[in-house]
This record gives sequence, C-alpha cells and structure tokens, in this order.
Amino acid sequence: MNTHRNEDPDSLWWFEEVPCGRSRKQGLIQKKTFSRDLETFVREILQNSTDAREDPDDPIKVSFCLHEFDDRSAFEEALQWDELYRHVKAGGKDQDGHGLKDYVEYLEDGGTFRILIVEEENGKGIQGNEEDQDSDYAALIRDPGASNKGGSTGGRHGLGSTLLWVASGFQTVLFNSTLAEEMEGQTSPRLVGRCFIPTHEISEGECYANDGWFGSRSGMEREELQRPESIWGEAASDLADDLKMGRPNSNGTTIMIPGFRDPSDPAMDDQPSPEELCHEFEKSTADYFWPAIRAGDLEVEIDMCGHSSALTEDTIEDHERIAPFVTCYDQMREAPDSFKGPGTVAKTDEEYSIVSKKEDECEDDEEYPTPSDGYVTIAARKANPSDTEGPASEQLGEIAMFRGPGMVVKYKSGHYLGHSGNYHALLAAGKARTPPGESHDPVDEAIDDFLAMAEPPMHDRWYGEKNDELKAKYKYGAKGPADALSTKILRNGLSKILYNRSRRAGSLTRPGRDILPKTRSDLADDGRKRPPTPTTPPLLDWEIDDDIVGNKWMFTGSIGPNTERKQIADNPVDRWEATFEIVALFEDDKEADTVLIEDVDAEIVTGSGSITMTVLDDGEKGRIEAQGDVKMVEYEFEAQLPGRRARLGDVSKTRFKLTDGSVEVSS
Repeated sequence: MNTHRNEDPDSLWWFEEVPCGRSRKQGLIQKKTFSRDLETFVREILQNSTDAREDPDDPIKVSFCLHEFDDRSAFEEALQWDELYRHVKAGGKDQDGHGLKDYVEYLEDGGTFRILIVEEENGKGIQGNEEDQDSDYAALIRDPGASNKGGSTGGRHGLGSTLLWVASGFQTVLFNSTLAEEMEGQTSPRLVGRCFIPTHEISEGECYANDGWFGSRSGMEREELQRPESIWGEAASDLADDLKMGRPNSNGTTIMIPGFRDPSDPAMDDQPSPEELCHEFEKSTADYFWPAIRAGDLEVEIDMCGHSSALTEDTIEDHERIAPFVTCYDQMREAPDSFKGPGTVAKTDEEYSIVSKKEDECEDDEEYPTPSDGYVTIAARKANPSDTEGPASEQLGEIAMFRGPGMVVKYKSGHYLGHSGNYHALLAAGKARTPPGESHDPVDEAIDDFLAMAEPPMHDRWYGEKNDELKAKYKYGAKGPADALSTKILRNGLSKILYNRSRRAGSLTRPGRDILPKTRSDLADDGRKRPPTPTTPPLLDWEIDDDIVGNKWMFTGSIGPNTERKQIADNPVDRWEATFEIVALFEDDKEADTVLIEDVDAEIVTGSGSITMTVLDDGEKGRIEAQGDVKMVEYEFEAQLPGRRARLGDVSKTRFKLTDGSVEVSS
C-alpha cells in the first residue's frame, strides 16, 4: 500500500494512494439525500446531541460559535493546512456540481475564512475504539452515513451526520471528545478528523482515494489499521487549543467545521452574514426544540462573531412565534376537555395501539410481546385576539408533533385535517407524555420506540407505507398505526377539542339560532346530475367529481350552505354539517357497493371559521362540520371498493347521497 503523509512527528493528514485506473468516487454520496439548508443542519446537530445526553437529571448544553479569521497562520499550522489544501484543491477539479472548486476560488479571491465550533456539555462523548463495528466512533467518524441508533433515540449519529461535511467548504470535519466511559488505553480528550472529497489526482500518475484521515501517526504502524488513529490525552488537548476547539471540564464532544458555509449555497454566491446566521440558528432551534428546552433537557447558546442568543427553559417562551405552543405544552397534562375562552388550553388522551416487536428484535431485558395499547395526548390552545397578528399568527391552525427526545418532527397544518381555525395545537406521543421527574410508562416507552422506527432519515414525519425498517422490526400490521397517528387519530382528537358541544336528547342546543329544515332533495342525490329544483331549495349546494389516479380512486368537490335559501342569504351562518355516502353504480344505475372513504383533506375557500371532516362507520360515511360563517368548502378524499360485486372497471358512475345535514343561522 502506498501512502502520502506529512512529516509531522505526532499527527498527519493521510490519503491512501491508489492506482489511477481504479473506480473513482465522489465522496459522501449520502449528502445528496438530505435537504441542504441551515434549518436541517441545526436540527441534525441538536438531535444528535439530545440523544447523547449523559446525565438525565441535567440538560445537555450545546453552543454554536462562529469565528472569522484575519490572521489564520497559527490555525493553519495546527491544521496542517498546506497538506489538506492541496488535496482539497485537487479534489475540486473532479467533483460533479458545485462544492470544493467554488470554495477554493472563493478563498483565492479573498473570501473570508470561517470556522464553526459546536460544543456540547453533559454528553457521552464519542465512545468506542478504532475497530468497533457498532459504536459512536464507527457511525460518526469511521463510517459516517451508517447509524448506531437504537431504542427511542432520534437517530444518533445516523445519516444526518453527513451534513457536517456538506457544511464545510473543505468537506472536512474535526472532533474533540471527552468520553464519559473510557476503554483500556484511552485517556480523554480524543481528537480525530475526516475529509471526504472525490478520488483525485495531484500530479500525473499520483492519485489518491476519496477519504482522508487526520490523527496520530501511531495508527500507521498497527496492522489492523494502517491509517492514522485518534490522538489522545495531553497531545490532543494541546492541539485542540491551537485549533480553537478546546473543551470545558465536562463530558461531550466539540466539532470543528473548517470553511463553514451555508450548505444550501455551495457555489458561494450569497453567504449569510454572522447576524443572519445567528437569526437562522436561533429560529431553527426555537421552532424545533422548544419541547426539549422547556422540559429542561436542552440549553443552547449561539455566538456568531458577537451576535448572540441563549435559549433556555426560562427564555424559550420569549420567542413569540412558538410561545402559544409552549403555553399549550405547559398546561396540557392538567387541561380540561374543552376551552374556557381565548387563551385557554384543552386536551384529550386518545387511545393509540401499535403492534409488538418481533421476538428476535427484542432486547435481552425487553418484555415480549412489547406493550401495544396506550394513549397519545392531543392538546390545543385557543388563540387570543393578539395571536392573530404578528409572529404567533404565522403558525395559527398548526399542530406540533413530537415524542420523547423533544424535537418537533413536523408542524402539520390543521386545514389538511379539516380543522382550520384560530388555535395552536400539539400531539405529544411516547415519552413526551411523562411529567418531569416521573418514570415513563412502559407502553409510552414502547410507542416511542415504534415511532422512532417510523421516522425516515430526515426525522420529519411518521410513516408506515414502504417503511422497510419498520416492517423488519415489528410484526405484521405496523403500517396502519404509523400512518394513522398523524391523520385519523390526530383528526379525531382535534374534533373532540375544537368542536366540543353540549347535546340534549340528541339535538344541538344553541339558543338564539335557527336550525333550518331539510327538503326532500337533501336526502339522496345523483352525484353527476343536479336534481330538479324543488319548491324549497335544498339546504346545501354541492359538486363532486372523481378520477382514477394510478391505482387510486380520488374524489374532489365542494359543498356549502345554499344561498338560494332566503334564511341563509339574509343571515350569517353560525355552523353547518353534512353527512354523506358514496355509492358505486352499474351501467343500469343499480347500486353496487358503498365506496369506502379514506383519508380526507379539506379547506375553506369562501367565508371564515373552521372545519372538520370525519370518516364514520369504518369509511361507509363521511361528515363535514363547519363552525362560523363558512360559505364553501373544497374537499378531496381517496376511496376504494371493498366488495366483490364490483370492480373498478365495472363502475360507470357514482351516486352522492346526503343522508343527514343541518344549517344554523343567527337569528
């Protein structure tokens, strides 16, 4: 094996010399599977840190610090700049798309060189030795893009860690780590670096592999390594100080990204200022980690060349954009089941059942079958008038969904569930339901594990469809619970909160309002042909159409109070509802099977208020409910034919049947 090495006696940059005719590689291919933006970058770093918390009684503290260099001579010497730079420059000539070449040109044109230091306290550090196959060291340093995630972590050191290299103009990252548990022969801190660039040729016939190592020369003499290994102890500490990545007296890891850049701008066309970086890091942290911060599990400090911010348990509520969610979170466990007025919180605990892990996927100390029948908490805060303007209004009608690690997986707009309105809501699942200081319920732990496996590498949703990891780890039937949580279960829970109303003898009790009578034509209509105009116009005006999209049967339409009715035209509408079913018809207009209604989306197109769509009787019926002066709603839903009497190709048309409905107007 031919190698290229620097003559420094203690540390070196090393790239394996390879035959020039060997297959060429572009570096970290996984970087193309992630969104290249600062928000995703911040999410991935903080997620990995919260997963790595050592003492559960104390928060993990993470700081982001940006440095800009006027004189980088001492730093360049410590980094062995010349050796690294010549490899990076050569790699840029062979890289597809923007990246190394653009950054080299940027520097040579006088661009400002930046480094970003990410430091954590109360972390576990980078555990494992150089040879381990299943360790933090293997997943983060030796084989980035692999994952050692397990249990209810958010995916510690998984695919998302590759974003560290994407954010470097050199595609290079260094690590300095103080280990909570040291193995034989290890003395913290531990310092090591990796560079991932294309296979490159420095001079004719002198070619090198696509990945480089920064570490101790001693590893070159080890038969099982023959590459640099981690630098340990006092030598690592001294070198880290020169690299501006020395550590405090606490376990955890410090990451240094040389040539830090906005990963969404690899061409270096419009890099953000330090002030803009501070704002973006602060916003991303607050938006996605307020549950962990409010719970006292995470603290974040940001210093971008003097522009600073601190996000703690006490200051997170000062961020107006997410303050209503924080209030909702604070009150969710003791909240009643209905609002008491603007600014109040209501909640419901919805039943949620998952399937068990497969027996051979259970840990040695894990019960089999794993617990499966539990609850999730859905809560909402009714907006104050002041929340409808300013930063808080930006997320009106949205639901923050999160579980144990305290990272918001997704903000879902309520109108996709048929729940438009002035509220801020949340769905707390798994260990996120546990009050501070209390032990987790075993079923909440099981749900947390299940949802961790239901997240894609980006950790931005929960899904079961085409989730091979979930299918491999859990018994048959895992898809349904994974997909239903953020659709049917969330929709039903919000319905209970937002549309809670008293009933007497099966009728709505709303003093001062008129419930208009139905006409005969409101009861059963053909969905393609409008019925003859009756003497009294029908309560509801509607349209519906269908289309085959791939192997899906999609229905779209609109519905709302019929303004041909004088009472509706002359008075504000207070609320209305319609219950309907869809029936498939043969060519002779005889009814075949009832078309089963599945996931429904709806939104208000005329008027103001809120709506909900509910699937009834296992899909045989649907119900639309509107609160406020809602004039017209557009809806879309997927449907299927469950029975044997009709195949999709046999159906010539469908019949839209209104089986019940009412419209209430103010007196």
